[in-house]
Amino acid sequence: MRLRVVVFRKTGDLLPAAALLAGLLLAPEVAHAHKCDRTDNDRREASRVIADLTGEIDAMERAIIEALRLQTGQLSGYIAQSAKAVTGALDSQTKLQAQTAREVAETGTMMAHRPSRSACEAVTGLRGLAATGAAAKDAHGRAAAAETGRITGDRAVVDRPGAAAGDAARFESVTREYCNAGRAGEDPDLSGTSVCRGEDALHGADLRADTLFDRRTFASEDELRAAIELSRNLAAPVVHDPPPLASADTDRERRRVLLARAADARTALAADYLAQARALRAPGAALGEWAAAVAPGAGRDPETPVSRYELLELLASGRFEDPHWFVGLQAMSQENLLRELVTLQAVSLMLDWQRYRTDERRGAIGAASLALATEEMRRLPGLANPAAGAN
Repeated sequence: MRLRVVVFRKTGDLLPAAALLAGLLLAPEVAHAHKCDRTDNDRREASRVIADLTGEIDAMERAIIEALRLQTGQLSGYIAQSAKAVTGALDSQTKLQAQTAREVAETGTMMAHRPSRSACEAVTGLRGLAATGAAAKDAHGRAAAAETGRITGDRAVVDRPGAAAGDAARFESVTREYCNAGRAGEDPDLSGTSVCRGEDALHGADLRADTLFDRRTFASEDELRAAIELSRNLAAPVVHDPPPLASADTDRERRRVLLARAADARTALAADYLAQARALRAPGAALGEWAAAVAPGAGRDPETPVSRYELLELLASGRFEDPHWFVGLQAMSQENLLRELVTLQAVSLMLDWQRYRTDERRGAIGAASLALATEEMRRLPGLANPAAGAN
């Protein structure tokens, strides 16, 4: 049984409070119906509250777990989508890199198979070799016919107008073109005229070796005519009248005719050697602009055609005098270097063939010189008439 104590602070409340206290003390135990039980309503209420709180906590936990599960699913979806996007981007990047690598490889292949600049220049020059070769062959044929006819006294050549083949005509040509009065120290005659009437620049042009050998291409008829006169001064300065064949009715006369023809053949061989040198310098291809571009320091007129001699000179050495050619070698691919080597080899073979043809004529001249020396030996006393020296 519990005792409840009520304290009344005010005096007016003492009587009611006493009555209430007496009632509580004197009331039977049954009337209260309240026992001292450990499992009273407070405990049940606490348990109910705790149970309710526990249920709410469980519900909250389930809600939190469900929210986390949904969040985790969404996050997984986002991660999957991000991974797919990253994978697609990487795939696109891989394809782009592969395409770029393929284009780079194709470009490299195209660059490797594209001829180099120097090779293109060489091909441009090689294109004119056939034309210059034909021009040189034609010029050589005309020169050989003219010089042989002049040496042998062919009237169709000697008496041709403008040929200047005879001695009198050549003398007139020398005084008119290659002899200058001032440079020759000539005093005018009483009439005030001089024998030498040539220009100062052409004085002695028919005597200077550079008139022929320093010319790459004859740019004018004056240069060609001076080279012809130089060749004639070297090989056949005068024309010898051949002995008449009709008068060769004895062995001695026949022998004299044959020796004269042998002398003419040797002279014609020497003249042909120089005619070949002139023929190589005959203009034959319209590659003047190309030649001026390949050898800019030569001061060449782009309007002047190119001879075979100049063409071979440019291909064999003119290009290599430019330092840019050596610099260009450093940037060439392996294929372009092979092209350059093949081009150089082709030009080298052309020069070898030209050298072989020149050696043939040089060998013929050497053989003729040896035969002439042997002929001179036969004229020694005792050899010209062996019977006269016998005892």
